[in-house]
Amino acid sequence: MDHNSEGTLKLLQDIKEMLLGGIFLLIGALLTIAGFIAELAMADAFFIFFLIVGLLLLFCGGLHLWHGWTAHEVVEHPEETPNTQP
Repeated sequence: MDHNSEGTLKLLQDIKEMLLGGIFLLIGALLTIAGFIAELAMADAFFIFFLIVGLLLLFCGGLHLWHGWTAHEVVEHPEETPNTQP
Protein backbone atom coordinates (compact mmCIF):
# COMPACT_ATOMS: atom_id res chain seq x y z
CA MET A 1 0.00 0.00 0.00
CA ASP A 2 1.23 3.47 -0.84
CA HIS A 3 2.48 5.48 2.13
CA ASN A 4 0.32 8.50 1.26
CA SER A 5 -2.89 6.50 1.06
CA GLU A 6 -2.07 4.84 4.40
CA GLY A 7 -1.90 8.28 6.03
CA THR A 8 -5.15 9.26 4.37
CA LEU A 9 -6.88 6.15 5.68
CA LYS A 10 -5.65 6.84 9.20
CA LEU A 11 -6.89 10.42 8.96
CA LEU A 12 -10.30 9.22 7.76
CA GLN A 13 -10.48 6.79 10.68
CA ASP A 14 -9.70 9.63 13.09
CA ILE A 15 -12.41 11.77 11.52
CA LYS A 16 -14.82 8.85 11.83
CA GLU A 17 -13.97 8.53 15.54
CA MET A 18 -14.58 12.24 16.05
CA LEU A 19 -17.94 12.12 14.25
CA LEU A 20 -19.02 9.08 16.24
CA GLY A 21 -17.99 10.83 19.45
CA GLY A 22 -19.98 13.92 18.48
CA ILE A 23 -23.05 11.80 17.76
CA PHE A 24 -22.69 10.01 21.12
CA LEU A 25 -22.35 13.35 22.90
CA LEU A 26 -25.46 14.72 21.20
CA ILE A 27 -27.57 11.64 21.95
CA GLY A 28 -26.30 11.50 25.53
CA ALA A 29 -27.16 15.15 26.10
CA LEU A 30 -30.64 14.66 24.63
CA LEU A 31 -31.27 11.61 26.80
CA THR A 32 -30.10 13.46 29.90
CA ILE A 33 -32.42 16.36 29.13
CA ALA A 34 -35.24 13.89 28.40
CA GLY A 35 -34.61 12.33 31.81
CA PHE A 36 -35.06 15.68 33.54
CA ILE A 37 -38.24 16.33 31.57
CA ALA A 38 -39.51 12.84 32.47
CA GLU A 39 -38.80 13.63 36.12
CA LEU A 40 -41.06 16.66 35.92
CA ALA A 41 -43.82 14.82 34.05
CA MET A 42 -43.73 11.22 35.25
CA ALA A 43 -42.02 8.90 37.72
CA ASP A 44 -38.47 8.46 38.98
CA ALA A 45 -37.82 5.24 37.02
CA PHE A 46 -37.61 7.06 33.68
CA PHE A 47 -35.37 9.72 35.17
CA ILE A 48 -32.87 7.17 36.49
CA PHE A 49 -32.86 5.15 33.25
CA PHE A 50 -32.43 8.18 30.98
CA LEU A 51 -29.84 9.72 33.28
CA ILE A 52 -27.68 6.59 33.47
CA VAL A 53 -27.86 5.89 29.73
CA GLY A 54 -27.32 9.57 28.90
CA LEU A 55 -24.28 9.89 31.14
CA LEU A 56 -22.77 6.67 29.76
CA LEU A 57 -23.22 7.97 26.21
CA LEU A 58 -21.69 11.31 27.20
CA PHE A 59 -18.67 9.50 28.66
CA CYS A 60 -18.26 7.21 25.62
CA GLY A 61 -18.71 10.14 23.25
CA GLY A 62 -16.07 12.13 25.08
CA LEU A 63 -13.64 9.22 24.86
CA HIS A 64 -14.28 8.72 21.13
CA LEU A 65 -13.87 12.43 20.47
CA TRP A 66 -10.65 12.60 22.49
CA HIS A 67 -9.24 9.50 20.81
CA GLY A 68 -10.00 10.83 17.34
CA TRP A 69 -8.55 14.23 18.16
CA THR A 70 -5.28 13.00 19.67
CA ALA A 71 -4.58 9.89 17.57
CA HIS A 72 -3.42 11.55 14.38
CA GLU A 73 0.10 12.93 14.10
CA VAL A 74 1.13 15.19 11.28
CA VAL A 75 4.37 13.98 9.72
CA GLU A 76 5.98 15.94 6.93
CA HIS A 77 8.08 14.12 4.36
CA PRO A 78 10.50 16.15 2.26
CA GLU A 79 9.59 15.68 -1.36
CA GLU A 80 12.30 15.32 -3.96
CA THR A 81 11.86 17.10 -7.22
CA PRO A 82 13.01 15.18 -10.29
CA ASN A 83 15.29 18.04 -11.48
CA THR A 84 17.42 18.15 -8.30
CA GLN A 85 18.45 14.49 -8.23
CA PRO A 86 22.14 13.89 -9.13
